[in-house]
Amino acid sequence: MAALIEFICIAKHEGRGEPAITLEQRSWAFCGTGAGEAHEWLRIDATALETLRSRAGNGRPYLVADQSDERSLTGSPAR
Repeated sequence: MAALIEFICIAKHEGRGEPAITLEQRSWAFCGTGAGEAHEWLRIDATALETLRSRAGNGRPYLVADQSDERSLTGSPAR
């Protein structure tokens, strides 16, 4: 089973290493630069590690704004 990541690091770290996975608040966390400290964690929906690595490449997560129309979820079902 793939690791589900719930935090990503959005800090601007100096230098670059191998992407790293660690624990943050008892959940898996991903730092694309592989830094060992000075993280700025952002909580995300649980996402497979492979998804975070594959979208943008280079180990950096690719985030997109939520474009869902929540009003459409509360209406009557279409017939």
